[in-house]
Amino acid sequence: MSQNKTLTPIKFNFVSLHFEPYAEVKKKHNTRSILKEVFEYLRSQKKLGKGHLIDRHENRDGSESRELFMTTSRILPKEERIICTMALLRKGRAPKLKPRDKFKLLPIREMGDIAEVTHFFIDFTTSTCVVCAEYNHHGPRISDFEFYLRNIANNNILGLARQTDVNVYFESTLDKTLSQLQNVLHIDIKSTPGKLAQMDADVRQNYFSGMSNIGSVLKPKHIRIESYFQTQGKTIVTNSTNTEANNMFKDMLGVFKKRPRNIKCFEDFVVKYEDKNGMDEVFNLLRGKKEFTKDIDLKANPKLSQFYTLIKPEINDFVTTL
Repeated sequence: MSQNKTLTPIKFNFVSLHFEPYAEVKKKHNTRSILKEVFEYLRSQKKLGKGHLIDRHENRDGSESRELFMTTSRILPKEERIICTMALLRKGRAPKLKPRDKFKLLPIREMGDIAEVTHFFIDFTTSTCVVCAEYNHHGPRISDFEFYLRNIANNNILGLARQTDVNVYFESTLDKTLSQLQNVLHIDIKSTPGKLAQMDADVRQNYFSGMSNIGSVLKPKHIRIESYFQTQGKTIVTNSTNTEANNMFKDMLGVFKKRPRNIKCFEDFVVKYEDKNGMDEVFNLLRGKKEFTKDIDLKANPKLSQFYTLIKPEINDFVTTL
């Protein structure tokens, strides 16, 4: 990391994005053409002085609103890329502003809603549509980005795509684990009641209903479950296979790959397993994603194009590996 104190390390992740067209438009449209239609629609709205604001939690009873809109977007035809910026309107307690020459705080809500901004960069130079997403803890996530694009592409607006799929790129760990898994030996999972509530309902009900129930009844700060499938401190030669644990682990790997929004529901997800060669291996969900970090001077308030120029080499390098 740079020693320059004005630079902030910013993390970026890679995912793939796929649109599934409606049957009646499948002959004319694919992911690439649907993406272009979506961003042409956003461009036309901006020319009219309008925007497309979506509340992701609109239909959730008792949930705080999560309002999203695309602030800036550009299609780069020669590079076959789209660069864009999405905003999340911050709700709840409003921050205040301290003037440089005075020791007092001034409310800034009067000027408008506070927005957290995240940058997204889309590449479709290959058969796979790749998204390079900035990680902003307070701003829109890749699941918000997917939801926003899907809302425009489906029957709500354009009537082109019935669903979207996002797959996380991993540092070979996930695919390697799926192909080499022989026997689960130890599972260590940690979460919080709040994060469990954000999990897809079917995943929570099928695999984590016990943790969820403990969270809702006892209301602990954290919930941790450790499961051992071998005697600690001893080496035991056994031909037994932990079928239930193996199936559950494989199912979860599939969930993480197809529905990466569930990854953020865990603070730890570590599994020790035996591979097909009899060697002990460790899978760590939160350390296996394909990502890179770039030091950026956020105080200089870089524009979208400047952000893109800074990380373009990393995107180019990643795309060439596909």
